Amino acid sequence: MNLIEFSKIFPNDEACIEHLRRKRESVGLSCKRCDGVKHYWISGIHKWECAHCRSRTNLKAGTMMEKSKLPIMIWYLAIHLMTSVKKDFSAKEMQRQLGWKRYEPIWYMMQKIRASMGKRDSNYALKGEIEMDDAFFVVVDLERDDEEPLKRGRGSQRNAQVLVMVESQPNPKQKKEYKKKRIMGFVKMLVMNELTSVNINQETELALATGATVLTDGYNAYSRLKEVVGKHVPMRVLPTEAPINCHGYIL
Repeated sequence: MNLIEFSKIFPNDEACIEHLRRKRESVGLSCKRCDGVKHYWISGIHKWECAHCRSRTNLKAGTMMEKSKLPIMIWYLAIHLMTSVKKDFSAKEMQRQLGWKRYEPIWYMMQKIRASMGKRDSNYALKGEIEMDDAFFVVVDLERDDEEPLKRGRGSQRNAQVLVMVESQPNPKQKKEYKKKRIMGFVKMLVMNELTSVNINQETELALATGATVLTDGYNAYSRLKEVVGKHVPMRVLPTEAPINCHGYIL
């Protein structure tokens, strides 16, 4: 959904309120006082009233917007911008885009959105065909002894080991040779203390749905993946052949 489509669906705060109300009612409400499930909506104050004990529940209660004084439309706009734009948004830039006077509420809102996104990602299991590879991210260790010799490659003190898992499906519609032949889906990136077969299998079993097919390179630590996935396809490609044969696989 682009910004124009978003503005048509959510043109004002009332549209966002109505959308949130319908979403919450589709999941179901439970009264905190008596556990009653039948409620009446009071549109003038944006609250539900329990049909049994008359206790009232605020629209934002139980969501990441609870106790926030920001309008729901501001939350919706921020969520849309953070999830639809490839580059990260700073809180200062978000404040400028939303036209909000105070910086602190925008910063706090973004922290809560990121936390919610992280929680959702941890609960999602990758499905279908999964490309898996290990990557190394440079880290800064201010306490490291400069006289200690640095290792190179795997095991270097400057590298954090990260296991990368990406949903990847063939794209038969892609006819251009210079473009990748696969479509990327959801991604999981996990910092690993050690890239051993035992650790990789443990994380893979938690992150992937039952019966997933995993595509990897020929690294030995992936050799036992067949124990925890539906199918394991190791891709062994010579460096000279990689530009011709990889076609979007992580090698």
